[in-house]
Amino acid sequence: MWTTSRFPALWLLPVLIPVAVFTIFPVAHALWTSLHQVMLLFPGEDWVGLENYRTVVTGEYFGVALKNSLLFTVLSAPLVVVLGTATALFLNREFFGAAGLRSIVLLPWVLPGAISAVLWTWVFHPGWGVINSLLRKLDLIHSSIPWLSDPKLAFVSVAVAHVWTQIPFAVILVMAALSTLNKEIIEAAEINGATSAQRFVHIVFPHIKAILVVLLIYNALTAFTTYDIVYAMTGGGPGTATTLLSFQIWKESFSMYDFGAGSAVAFIIVAISALLIVAITRALPSDLFGDG
Repeated sequence: MWTTSRFPALWLLPVLIPVAVFTIFPVAHALWTSLHQVMLLFPGEDWVGLENYRTVVTGEYFGVALKNSLLFTVLSAPLVVVLGTATALFLNREFFGAAGLRSIVLLPWVLPGAISAVLWTWVFHPGWGVINSLLRKLDLIHSSIPWLSDPKLAFVSVAVAHVWTQIPFAVILVMAALSTLNKEIIEAAEINGATSAQRFVHIVFPHIKAILVVLLIYNALTAFTTYDIVYAMTGGGPGTATTLLSFQIWKESFSMYDFGAGSAVAFIIVAISALLIVAITRALPSDLFGDG
């Protein structure tokens, strides 16, 4: 007889069934779509095999979007981990107003991506943006800096906005790891004359290194697949300066109405994301998850 005592996996069914319905089925359907010609303007679903993938990869914008996505990932992911760790170390101390400051730091995490994009557009706007206005008041510039219309500056501006939205999650995880650190060890090291840098390298970092690896992988995937910030701030422009692969999915599906090609781009992103995970984990020291 099938009982939960003989088959503990039955307890997972209430969770696995929704996952299968809302995750596995859509993914399988997207894979099926990527192998067919599904165009809104031309009804019908004809089998084309890997033709959609060939069309996408040899397309005019795929190479640019791939390069931008990889550069965006390499720039953003490590920066989020470094800044998030530094912020967590600062907020882990007790000082006046620490609780309020911790709440403020978490604010970017609760804001929808579109709202964050609007805020940063306001900051980087060439005419009445906060940065240009401040620089003009300080008499550091005499003409507006085209943050969102210059290709290189637009890319950096979008990366800054993305990093800002991701730092709070890194802060939460690092602070959670720090909360399990034995403070007596830190105090003993401090009494013995260890500097802050020495305490971090020899005590704190070995304790939190596993969570830093998780954060690096997570933020690499988040950066590689980000969409809302880019779409709301620059729409992939100027030109193709901020066109990422995730934006290419929208362009193929909802601008060109070619859902087969859009699904093909999505599965290419999945494949590259898997390769990124493998590359990151292999590049890290083999003892990183071992005991500190």
